[in-house]
Amino acid sequence: MLKNLLVLTIIFISITVQLSASQILLIGSDSREKGKRGNADVIMIITIKESEIKLTSILRDTYVYVKGYGNQKLNSAYRLGGKELLVNTINANFKTKLIQTIVTDFRNTADIIDKFGGVTLHIDKGIHQYVNGYIDEQASLKGVPLLPLTKTGTIKMTGDQALAYARVRVAGTVYDDHSRVERQKDVTKAVLNFAIQHKPMAGRYFYNLWSLIDTDISMSVFWKICKMFLSKPIIPKSQVFPNYQYYTNKRIPDIGLVLKLNDFNKASADLNKLIK
Repeated sequence: MLKNLLVLTIIFISITVQLSASQILLIGSDSREKGKRGNADVIMIITIKESEIKLTSILRDTYVYVKGYGNQKLNSAYRLGGKELLVNTINANFKTKLIQTIVTDFRNTADIIDKFGGVTLHIDKGIHQYVNGYIDEQASLKGVPLLPLTKTGTIKMTGDQALAYARVRVAGTVYDDHSRVERQKDVTKAVLNFAIQHKPMAGRYFYNLWSLIDTDISMSVFWKICKMFLSKPIIPKSQVFPNYQYYTNKRIPDIGLVLKLNDFNKASADLNKLIK
């Protein structure tokens, strides 16, 4: 899921090398087993301009038509047909022209965050139990014990703790899909700030980052954008699609709770404006 919180971070925010505006689709997979695709827990369009970088998160429960599978949650397109189907689904439903992708896997996120010394975040009392629930799940998947959160407030978190925090989504509470996107941004920004303050260390981990992603971008361009970002960091503008006004929460049999768009034409126009 949040896999590349740091990877995404350094990658997308750094791509200021191109003069013309372009978009890259960042996909964070919820894959739990090697060789098996999971749903896409992170669906983010990175817009790169000469003097601006924008990160537009698309809510994964957005209800769309997936070619060959009918109406589904957007995040299922990656599990059903990989990055190609997810890109084609977004383009077909929202009249975008996405081509380039960066694919990440949540398994390595914790390790990367730990390499950068962990992250400092504010954890409120309400979310504490949910974070520990995800930490228990991650410990089971890894087959090793992991440290739970023992306090709230502003704390230094390990990679696994930060990953669990960013994964929390509880329908019917304040910890919904919108809030999860915000938590993902919190972790991303925390890692980013660390990278900015520790440039030599960030540069040394370049090959670690490269080995953890699947991307259409060449290694030389990736290295160039990382160096550019670290030498002249640009804090990106972040936004979320769709806006509350464009959808209705609805439960669909055999699919679950979805965000059903009221007007695809209006929603499409808004998304294209956001990523322009």
